[in-house]
Amino acid sequence: MTHIIFSDYRNAAAEQAYDIAWDFLARTGAIRDEFEACVFLAQRVATMVDEGQTNRIRMANRAISEYQHHIIEGGDLARCGGCRGAH
Repeated sequence: MTHIIFSDYRNAAAEQAYDIAWDFLARTGAIRDEFEACVFLAQRVATMVDEGQTNRIRMANRAISEYQHHIIEGGDLARCGGCRGAH
């Protein structure tokens, strides 16, 4: 698996948070598409920096949780053919 690098000049903790989240998700086998995961995590971490977050562990945990939730939702949509709420 290729490691994609993320950096945010506004907050050094952001890069560390991204790396922590990426490493955890990669070790657990949760990353299905590397590019999608990279974009997802980078967007989430950048949003947290915009919100004023500075704690790398808090940012990493939140990014991990949101990515896992994203994957579960995506799986649900795939099983029903993208018919969220149609049941």
